[in-house]
Amino acid sequence: MRLSSTLVLQAILLAAMVHLSTQTRYLNATDDICRLFKDGTELLKPGTCSESIICKNFESTPGQTCTGSKSYYSGSSGKCTASADTYCDTSKICKGSGTGYIGDSIHCANWYYCDADALLGKGTCTQGMYFDQVDKRCVYPKDTECAAKYEFCDIVPTNTPFRDEANCHMYFTCSSKKVLVTNTCENGLYYNVATGTCVQKKDVICENHPLPEEVCGNKKLAVRNKFVSDMATCRGYYFCRDLGSGIPDPDPIFQQCDENNFFNVERQACMPRESQKCDYDRCDGREDGFEVAEIDGCHDYIECVDGRETTPFSCADKYFDVGKQSCTETKFTYGACSS
Repeated sequence: MRLSSTLVLQAILLAAMVHLSTQTRYLNATDDICRLFKDGTELLKPGTCSESIICKNFESTPGQTCTGSKSYYSGSSGKCTASADTYCDTSKICKGSGTGYIGDSIHCANWYYCDADALLGKGTCTQGMYFDQVDKRCVYPKDTECAAKYEFCDIVPTNTPFRDEANCHMYFTCSSKKVLVTNTCENGLYYNVATGTCVQKKDVICENHPLPEEVCGNKKLAVRNKFVSDMATCRGYYFCRDLGSGIPDPDPIFQQCDENNFFNVERQACMPRESQKCDYDRCDGREDGFEVAEIDGCHDYIECVDGRETTPFSCADKYFDVGKQSCTETKFTYGACSS
């Protein structure tokens, strides 16, 4: 299946998606923060100052509640403390706010009454209501927008790694000064949130593969008007536009062969997957079933589960039949398993 001029035109016309990594989170976000952390990680519960959550199966579960002389849970140290972290410190909440009621930046229901820089009173809306920043009163959640927010480093223990959703080969940590630090896996590895380590690409489900270095060449030799491998999957490729001699495309458009084909850079085409060798996960695009293994003789195959390589099998002295998805006496030879 040769890539047509229509696909080229589509690639040129598509707008590139820019993934921005940010550490600011809003309290009313519906996605669970624990999807970014390995099991067992304990965090300050967003919107509170005394409670923690523990991540289990990428979901938040109740942790500990701090009381007594150490009533604050410290997200940076992961312990109950006597004093509040910056996130929970309300000593300067009224500074520069004038006189009147103001909402809390930590929790949607909290409010404060200020007189110039002095805090005269504080409270919490009851019955599940939120404090409205405009009308300065408690209202039902449907009648206002919750502006409460936090930073990752307000709730994450120091030096605890967590996933960068925009870059599979990167991960974050927080320094002792609550500064978000971006880390990059070495040698083309990807960050595995389940283990908290950098591993082989095929062991990570990645929706945002990083743009390979010099994917469209360099100033000395630019790749022009060609398709190139994404260097991460068997099906993915980029189209490098012709921007002129010595001008590599800085923002090539990502494309993908359908589930029955792998990309072949020499032929500039999508080819039947069993005919192609590939350095990456051969189950790319195949949710379940079996895939011929890249072992000479075509006797071996791999089970695919949820689009990932799992158990390897062998037909012994028989051959793997891609079409029937089973072993057979008939000799089959595929490009993927031939010398």
